Amino acid sequence: MRKIFIFIMLFIVVSFLTAQAAVQIIEMKGDVKIRRGLDENWQPAGVSMLLEDIDTILTLEYAEVLLQIDTEKKFRLISNSVLDIGDLRKITERELFLYLTSEKINEIEPRKKKLKLRIPNVSVVHGEFRSKDQPLQVKSDSSWWKKEVNGAQALYSQSYYPNTVVKLHKILNKYPDVQDCGEVHFYLGRTLEALEKPGQALDAYQTAIKRCEKHHCESEIAQQRIEMAQEAIKRLKK
Repeated sequence: MRKIFIFIMLFIVVSFLTAQAAVQIIEMKGDVKIRRGLDENWQPAGVSMLLEDIDTILTLEYAEVLLQIDTEKKFRLISNSVLDIGDLRKITERELFLYLTSEKINEIEPRKKKLKLRIPNVSVVHGEFRSKDQPLQVKSDSSWWKKEVNGAQALYSQSYYPNTVVKLHKILNKYPDVQDCGEVHFYLGRTLEALEKPGQALDAYQTAIKRCEKHHCESEIAQQRIEMAQEAIKRLKK
């Protein structure tokens, strides 16, 4: 099992470090920022700018940006969102399978021997990641956490389903204690369902409901999420 895990880890790390052609900003409105590689500072974005995998893009309120991924693909990032450019690279079904398998292995290993696989993530470089021994304390209304979720939702809405699954898992690993009333797991369920992975989608929907119940989420949005998750569970069990 250990050898298999190491193989999976190396395969995925190499895959995610594979460079893709630079992404270009072709349209933007409002306040859009970029962060270059290891640089801690945000700088104003501009039309025609080229961005690499290790760069990060941020849209503030009422801002929006359109990115040219390659000669045929475009990607629109809505307001109040943050996304690593590396999150846009093409993820094959095989890579996604290996990634999800590695997540499962991490869950079943004893805690004292646990070696957590981390997909290369620009946020880790900038010191925003904390180990599970030092969890990042974030409330559900955290502006930065919400920007990350908005970035994942942008991936989902534009059918970047494998990328969405990986991004949502990264958010769950990065903010283990966030009280999100099941939001991340709900979107994970929707994405896995779109990828025709009913078993994993079912697990995600059930977890979304449990998280709502655990944190006594009674807002209208949370109740709607529970109802939609329950409907999805019934649909998947047929």
